[in-house]
Amino acid sequence: MKLKIRLLLLFFLGNLSIYAQNIECRQTIDNSALNYLQTVGGHSVLYYGNEQNGHPRTTNHPYLEDAQYAKARLSYNGVLYPELLLRLDLSRNELVIQAPERQNIVLFPENVDFVEIHGRHIIYFLQDSLPGSPSTGYYIMLHDGKCRILEKNTAEIVDARSIQEQYYSFNKKFYLYKDGAYHTIRNKRGLLNNLKPYKKELKQLISFYNLRFQDNPSVFLVVAVSEYEKLSGSL
Repeated sequence: MKLKIRLLLLFFLGNLSIYAQNIECRQTIDNSALNYLQTVGGHSVLYYGNEQNGHPRTTNHPYLEDAQYAKARLSYNGVLYPELLLRLDLSRNELVIQAPERQNIVLFPENVDFVEIHGRHIIYFLQDSLPGSPSTGYYIMLHDGKCRILEKNTAEIVDARSIQEQYYSFNKKFYLYKDGAYHTIRNKRGLLNNLKPYKKELKQLISFYNLRFQDNPSVFLVVAVSEYEKLSGSL
């Protein structure tokens, strides 16, 4: 089992030297962006949005990971902001920034190129005319190669016997983009049916690593699709 875990880590970190170079390059870019923004006061454009309305009283919150603002890296209308305090509202599909006067300002989604928060890379996806296209909104980009894997998180209030007992219920959906179409992936079978003709090889890989879709769909999808791209020569 320990050997399989090590091999799985190597699977993700096979290009470790390239990854390290990318981190170093990213740090250089972030430092340059910070110096520029400090000079021109460029953060102010982020606070032009509408203030977020309050939420109903519930026993939990509708935000990704945490109701508190978290450090994030944002590309907004082509400008990189390496250090901001943001949170993603899954019930209203809103990315919110805390203004200097502590107002909760909703960013204009069409200006969001990407945001990196809580270890996730998030994009604002616009529904297109391709078959099976997901609806417009914020999505976690799990994989971006010849194929794409998108994760959609939502939160909805569940009615209870009293207002004090209302709570948010969370849901995840996964989408695979492949060969000009999007496919909603609900389970292992659905994924493998869309990764022909390498079902046999992928089943062997999944069995070797003892992966279960229901345990961790995100890891399952990334491992299977990455291997499919290698087998099909897409990389």
